[in-house]
Amino acid sequence: MFAIFAVTCFVAYLGYRLRSLTRSGALLTVVTGTVIGFSFGWFGLYLLGVFFSTSSLASKYRSHDKKGVDEIVEKTGARDAMQVLANGGVGILCALGYQLTNDPVYLYMYVVSIAAATSDTWGSEFGVLSKQKPRFMFTFKRVEPGTSGAVSTFGTVMSMFGALLIVISSLVFIDLKVTHLLLLWVIGLTGSIIDTLLGATFQRTFRCTVCGKLTEQKIHHDVPTTYVSGWHFLGNDAVNFLSVCGATLICFLVFG
Repeated sequence: MFAIFAVTCFVAYLGYRLRSLTRSGALLTVVTGTVIGFSFGWFGLYLLGVFFSTSSLASKYRSHDKKGVDEIVEKTGARDAMQVLANGGVGILCALGYQLTNDPVYLYMYVVSIAAATSDTWGSEFGVLSKQKPRFMFTFKRVEPGTSGAVSTFGTVMSMFGALLIVISSLVFIDLKVTHLLLLWVIGLTGSIIDTLLGATFQRTFRCTVCGKLTEQKIHHDVPTTYVSGWHFLGNDAVNFLSVCGATLICFLVFG
């Protein structure tokens, strides 16, 4: 247990020093990693590490080409505590469920939760680099990269690869039949789909009173933005959490 805690602290500190995590994000990473490691052992930390390392690299990849996107999305840069919770909070619940029941369904749910978080992150981080502007899910109109509810072919493909990477990575520690592997992959991918649906319907959006752009930010050009649509409480972090939660619930219904 101490070794797991020590490794988690080291990873959180490293993430903080590399500016992938804020101070609050690093602290919650320690909590998340310790709880998950206590229940799932080194497998839990390993899978969490695959998500964190690849997502951080995806975030930094061609960051200079994402400056326009930074004006639209709610948060950029290092992940804070709420972002860590949005991606790893469901994993904590899976870990507690496994600790209390020892039911392997919670192991599958944990894999799906990480696959869903990775799928969504990869789709967002790589999708904005697509050569063509994405299309809004319901109208199919071209919109600015980074717009919630928009999809691109490149982003969708990368979402698929992100979910697949996590499921295949889990084979290092657990045995999966081909049918189970494919199911976990598809269910993990639904996290990205749910995220897009929520982003296109209920996620809050604002309009900048200075430049007129639609944005997820409450402050733009140092001026408060004007509310346009969506549920006031449903920001990007909440959407991420619900999308991971939705995919994990599907896993429970399928395997439970």
